[in-house]
Amino acid sequence: MIVIVGAGLAGLACARELSRVGRPFLLLEAAPGPGGRQRTTHRDGFTLDHGFQVVLSSYTAVANLVDIHNLNPRRFESGALMSHDDRLHHLTSPLANPITALFSPSLPFSDKSRLAALGLQLLTTTDSTLLAGCASSSDMTTASFLKRAGFSNHFMNRFARPFFGGVFLDNDLETSAGLFRLYLKRFLTGTAWLPSGGISALPRAIASKIPVECLRYNTRVASLEISNGTATGVHLGNETFLPASKVILAVDEPSACALLSRPAPPTGRSVAVIYFKTQSSLYKHPCLVLPDAPDPVVRHFVQITNIAPSYAPLDWHLVSATVLTPERYPPETLPQLAEGEITTIFPHAIGELEHLETLHVPYAVPSHPPGFAARIPFPKLPANVYTAGDWTGGASIQTALESGLHAARRLMK
Repeated sequence: MIVIVGAGLAGLACARELSRVGRPFLLLEAAPGPGGRQRTTHRDGFTLDHGFQVVLSSYTAVANLVDIHNLNPRRFESGALMSHDDRLHHLTSPLANPITALFSPSLPFSDKSRLAALGLQLLTTTDSTLLAGCASSSDMTTASFLKRAGFSNHFMNRFARPFFGGVFLDNDLETSAGLFRLYLKRFLTGTAWLPSGGISALPRAIASKIPVECLRYNTRVASLEISNGTATGVHLGNETFLPASKVILAVDEPSACALLSRPAPPTGRSVAVIYFKTQSSLYKHPCLVLPDAPDPVVRHFVQITNIAPSYAPLDWHLVSATVLTPERYPPETLPQLAEGEITTIFPHAIGELEHLETLHVPYAVPSHPPGFAARIPFPKLPANVYTAGDWTGGASIQTALESGLHAARRLMK
């Protein structure tokens, strides 16, 4: 029997592939349902995702595993509202609307020219080449790459840090420049969308294609049984032993290290998302708002009901604000600080925002410094053990799904 540990995206993709070819397996998940870090809470008619997460249409693995139409995707506009000097500037994608993008006052012309040139270069570069750059000894931080490429401080503060800082959960843009280039290409070639039922609808859709008898929720794996360097099974939290011919650890890297009795990995990145409800709309565009304050509490925010009206009851709007490294602030002050920054940009919302929920995600994504892809987390795994997860090649939905598919295919060889 093949045992898969973890029903996040990687574990679900692995299980789906094994199911497709008729290999027997058992998928074990400690939580009551599938999804891992892709979680959604429903409260008083509002849909609250645990962290601001979106799917990109350029994520090919998603379309290969689920019927996207059944998820009723709600699409973002390819652009953003940039806040600067008490004004909002609308930045549009140069591929979606080149004329508007060219003449928009959102960024200096020189920055837009450099961004267009970089985009054209990336469109002619394969994903595998970009990923190889993440393992190169010449890889550098995203901030260093952008400065070396000649981008201005305006570009860094108005767009790069608010947008990609929010993507990487990295305010200082210390993330691999190779990974930045890969993400930029995916944003240029795809549009962002959300399932109308919340981000957890995606893992639930994958799980629905897996035989029910192969899934066990509320089942925690406590340890592996290793005999003479070979995995022979898993010990469950209730002290039950489950024999296994192969074990796939489709969990986050800290959990994999714990199960393999290895030292803890580099610290991942945390995030908090603060939700407000309001009956007074902040703005109309279906896109993010990017503040450019020097040291903001809110990295970016969005009136999510502009994209997915189903996230709130009728006549209500839902605002989602992303806070990086939330442990820097006393938890009780976060809603007030976030509200203050949002209403500075939209003064008409003063007194209109009602704090609904603050959701903390202590381990949201792994850290990906320059050259991260050259690191081999587990150089010598026990025989019959395989790993999968978004930490293997750049945190994204696409990476998580691909890692699960690749683990299944390696095992079947």
